[in-house]
Amino acid sequence: MKIPSYQMEIEDIFLFLEQQNYHSICITSSNPQEGVTSIAQAITERYLLAGYRTLLVDLNVQNPSLIPLIDIINKSHQDQNLNNYLTYDAHNKVGLLGASIINNKAHIIELRQPQNLKLKIDAWLLEFDKIIIDTSPLSQSALHNIPAHTVASCCDGTILIVLSGKTQQNEIKDTIEKLTAYNAHLIGLVFNDKLQPHIKDEICREINRCTFLPEKITTKLIYFIQHNRFLSILV
Repeated sequence: MKIPSYQMEIEDIFLFLEQQNYHSICITSSNPQEGVTSIAQAITERYLLAGYRTLLVDLNVQNPSLIPLIDIINKSHQDQNLNNYLTYDAHNKVGLLGASIINNKAHIIELRQPQNLKLKIDAWLLEFDKIIIDTSPLSQSALHNIPAHTVASCCDGTILIVLSGKTQQNEIKDTIEKLTAYNAHLIGLVFNDKLQPHIKDEICREINRCTFLPEKITTKLIYFIQHNRFLSILV
């Protein structure tokens, strides 16, 4: 799902990160499909809109999103270094300055070592102002990927994405404990409410259940609820 970079929630995250002046940020979750990639891309785009040279790094080996374009672009481009970072997300149909290592097993093994990953992040920061890293879930640490807790320990800060209504409380607790054990700097939790119905929809659903009300009144009530500015804030 594509999240607009101008969405208020993304703006709040951006402003918080700006206050802390983080340069490398890890975005992770306890389980797959919690919205890490969508939020990482939205934050990346927001930094780009603010004028920062921002690199989105795809280290989610099990469910990669970025496809390198180095093999199909014009090799005569003036900025060859920039070419190396051109990537494409086929799902959201968006091009970004990104880095993907999904087809380089030797590179994956190398970056499993925290000291090597930290050196790589430092090298990226010589070319970019901000580094946003999309990782595999904490629950899916395996030999063929780069563990999220390793990535988190090498970044200035880590944001944990929680899928409301799906992620269990004990999973959140275990994830936080694991990040803490690896000296990761957890700067906040972002709750993804895509599975949670909006309060306006819930109220309208209850109104529709009131079969004793005349249809004309039901229609007016639903119209009022759907266009109520106060309820629109309660997302």
